[in-house]
Amino acid sequence: MVRIRLSELDDAVKAFLASACQGETIVVEDDDGRLQCGVTPYAQASPAERQAALAALGRLQQKTAKAMMECGVTEADVDRELQD
Repeated sequence: MVRIRLSELDDAVKAFLASACQGETIVVEDDDGRLQCGVTPYAQASPAERQAALAALGRLQQKTAKAMMECGVTEADVDRELQD
């Protein structure tokens, strides 16, 4: 991955990327119509969305821990199964 600040780009590149900055994916094709590259916008979650996601993750972890305990399965058991 290459990271660059928007301020480091020249005006032509900023103009080209403007639609991606508005949430639209850009796809670049060659003259034969074959996909060469794409630019996908990055959408950051709001603080409320982050908090809701963390709460949902916490609930999922609790449910998983409870189900594993009821089945008598440990994290080490799961790790061993994933490595096999």
